[in-house]
Amino acid sequence: MVAKKPYVVGVVHARGGSKRVPMKNVKPLKGLPLVAWIVRAAKASRKLDRLLISSDHPEIIRIAQEHGAEAPFVRPAPLAEDVPSELVTRHAIEFVEKQDGRAVDLAVTFQPTTPFATTADVDAVIDLVLNHADLDSAFSAKPIQQRPEWMFRLKDHRAELFTGGTLSGERGVFQSLEPLYIPNGAAYATRRETLFVKDRIIGDAPGLHVMSLERSVDIDEPIDFMLAETVAEKL
Repeated sequence: MVAKKPYVVGVVHARGGSKRVPMKNVKPLKGLPLVAWIVRAAKASRKLDRLLISSDHPEIIRIAQEHGAEAPFVRPAPLAEDVPSELVTRHAIEFVEKQDGRAVDLAVTFQPTTPFATTADVDAVIDLVLNHADLDSAFSAKPIQQRPEWMFRLKDHRAELFTGGTLSGERGVFQSLEPLYIPNGAAYATRRETLFVKDRIIGDAPGLHVMSLERSVDIDEPIDFMLAETVAEKL
């Protein structure tokens, strides 16, 4: 008996209400609107059955459609504010399931603010979940540069190590510390149960796909665009 192919649906989150960089999702990066970068990478994946744009802004929707994303709805106003990502993905998946009359097995969440993710990165995140039954989710990540062992909290006038102990010996040598990673925002693959029952994008048993620091540039501030333009010339 041939196993049923998992139904995999991607959702690009791209609202129009960015505060730190107004309308950053349509801002050109090396001549291409920011949202188009991740849409192109995801659209080229053979792992996705459908790719949707979830946005409240007509210009973002138009650009995403031009580059291959579907736009079967306009994101409702309550979801166009600063809300948890799982609510946005759930809304899109619920729409697809009602439209198609079948359950989605894997929801893949994309954020345009990490523009240098490739199709190979998208496929790697999806494959982690599809190829490992013990994983309930997976995400793209980058190596950390700021070590938690070196972080201080300020209490009155006194600095205290956030993780306790002392900053001495091997603890002060970067190469001696265990490698750690942080989500870079590019892609998250989530099994349906984790998304709908646990209300989470990253579950209790996630996998992790490492991307380089250069390709993990995350655009949140105006200066990030300057960095991204420089990186784009090198990639």
